[in-house]
Amino acid sequence: MQRTSKSQTKTGRAPTLWDWPLRLWHWSFAGCIAFLLYSGLLGDFALVDWHMRVGLALLGLLAFRLAWGLWGGIYARWGNYWTTPAAFMRHFRREQTEADKRKPHTSPGIALAAVVLVAAAVQVIAGLFVTDDIFTEGPLHRYASDEFARIATWIHHRLHWLILGALAVHLAAHMVYGLVLHDRTPLAMFTGAKPDHHDLPSTPHFWLRAAVTLVLAVGVVLAVVNAERWL
Repeated sequence: MQRTSKSQTKTGRAPTLWDWPLRLWHWSFAGCIAFLLYSGLLGDFALVDWHMRVGLALLGLLAFRLAWGLWGGIYARWGNYWTTPAAFMRHFRREQTEADKRKPHTSPGIALAAVVLVAAAVQVIAGLFVTDDIFTEGPLHRYASDEFARIATWIHHRLHWLILGALAVHLAAHMVYGLVLHDRTPLAMFTGAKPDHHDLPSTPHFWLRAAVTLVLAVGVVLAVVNAERWL
């Protein structure tokens, strides 16, 4: 892997930090989030069924990402998503250490990713138990107490504002990078490469692992959909 990194440094080509499975996951996740926010905030009853279907797809994507963080591409693994308040402040003070600069993720980027993933996971799980007490209920609502379902519904009807705010910050940051700082970072999820990281080796794409992980993620969704058969 070191030979790859040296070769890329000599040719001036940035290494591939974001593997293809992660990039495909990223855009699938973004598409699901966009539709769920649109359909949820619009309040169109005709979109309720699709809202629930896409919510289950998002559950599968979150299961995939959880597993991919354990055995996926090198820089997609959770070990690279560790930061500290001190590193967070150094970023905004422009006092980053050399170790900070060598990391594939910025400290604010790690914090923002954590907020989005955790909030999305809580939102999806709450959605499994949600009810409007009239027409619609989540696939696991019947297995929850009335109080638990009430709390889940309350969370599901409010937490999307946190997700929307975090995504607004994410998009604003990319606009600053691209339009103000003329940095190519916003293209990273298209190209897989990040500028100024020539000392890092490229990650393999691990297609076989991705296929197995996808099967596991689909299994999680099917288990929820068919919960009535086992519970």
